[in-house]
Amino acid sequence: MRLAILYSSVLLCLSSAAHSQLLPEQPVTGVLLPQVTERLERTTQSLAQQKLLQQQQLLDQQRLTEALALKANLADPLTVLPEVLPIVNVQGQVRWTEVRVEQGFRAVEREWLLLVSDTEWQQLQQRWPRLREYTQQQQDLAAIGLLMITLKVPEELDSAAALDREFQQTLTKLAGRNHLYQPQQASTTTTTTVTSLQTHMCQLPVTLGMIDTAIAEALPALTPETERLHISQQHFLPEDIPRSYGHGTAVAGVLAAKHPQITPLLANLHLYSASAFYPSNEFQQSATLAHILSALNWLVSQNVTVVNMSLTGPANPVLAATIQQLAKRDIILVAAAGNGGPAAAPLYPAAYEEVLAVTAVDAQLQLYRWANQGDYVEFAAHGVKVNTLAVSGEVSPQSGTSMATPVVSAAVGCLRAQYPHWSATQIRQHLRLQARDLGEPGQDREFGYGVISAPLKADLQ
Repeated sequence: MRLAILYSSVLLCLSSAAHSQLLPEQPVTGVLLPQVTERLERTTQSLAQQKLLQQQQLLDQQRLTEALALKANLADPLTVLPEVLPIVNVQGQVRWTEVRVEQGFRAVEREWLLLVSDTEWQQLQQRWPRLREYTQQQQDLAAIGLLMITLKVPEELDSAAALDREFQQTLTKLAGRNHLYQPQQASTTTTTTVTSLQTHMCQLPVTLGMIDTAIAEALPALTPETERLHISQQHFLPEDIPRSYGHGTAVAGVLAAKHPQITPLLANLHLYSASAFYPSNEFQQSATLAHILSALNWLVSQNVTVVNMSLTGPANPVLAATIQQLAKRDIILVAAAGNGGPAAAPLYPAAYEEVLAVTAVDAQLQLYRWANQGDYVEFAAHGVKVNTLAVSGEVSPQSGTSMATPVVSAAVGCLRAQYPHWSATQIRQHLRLQARDLGEPGQDREFGYGVISAPLKADLQ
């Protein structure tokens, strides 16, 4: 009996000792509960912050989607202009009137253009003598090899359908509205550092043409230098119409500015600048198709074979006919794809088959969010937060397909300088080999055949 009692006592002591290794002597609530509570609170706060961040990201994405959808429904960014806008000269006299026309585009009120040969014009007048009553101007585009006739039609004839009825569908095969075209650039407000190009596209002497606003060529960064930069500028607006300078100066800055914060695309450039834009208002510029055609005619007369057109607008049979004429002479037009947004309709002249259409990417090779997309996009280039010149002479970051277009123009100019006997088709094929493919393999709707960047590879000096 005593042995049993002693055995039980020993077991009880061992049991108590074992439990003392497993359980704390103090209650759990006194030591661990505050730590667990604090950890739970931190976890709850972190989850709440993540949820708020996700909600904000979703809201930002929704706002961007709505903004893109809204912009995609606009045929042109300048639809905020009034339906009717008189353009006045420096004396306050109305020179012409802008109006909104089909598909939301803009044109000169009741003005239609014909692009015909001498023989065709004579035949048209013989068939319909009243055409002489509507003839406002006749201009010989000798370098292109055609006549440009400006007609001012009465209000009852101011549509393609009405002209078809009046002239038995003959005139509208040759005629188009005197449409307006706009630059494709947006100022960039940023506090981040904007990196500029670090090298030239090539060192060869290159000749380029551009149709744009006027260039502020008195700026020190654009001062002509022997064997580095020469600018030949011609103005195509009436002398009494105010000129715009901002957009053309920015494009010229990308191509040729000599500034510590800008590496110009071309180290040796003769730039033929055709000034055709006027201010529709304080912030927006426009060029009539008639002035653009006059500018193209001058560039061709100067033996320019590569033309930068950082502008967009509607399809037009007169513009199409001109581009076809230039293509026959192996003149290469490089144009901005447009800043209408990914769902926007194609813009012209970029969407014409003969024209090289250029879209914009940022430094991380991400597509510019306002860039047009479509099967006509051929190449991409850096066009977001690009360092270039403001009219003041200061460096200003700019974004848009307008800023990407001169990159491809510079590449085309370098190839034409190195291989002057190459056709436009050969140059296009070589550029495709130069391009860094992005997106889907081969040509796609976002990046075309890929990104063109400096320096140009291959055998260029």
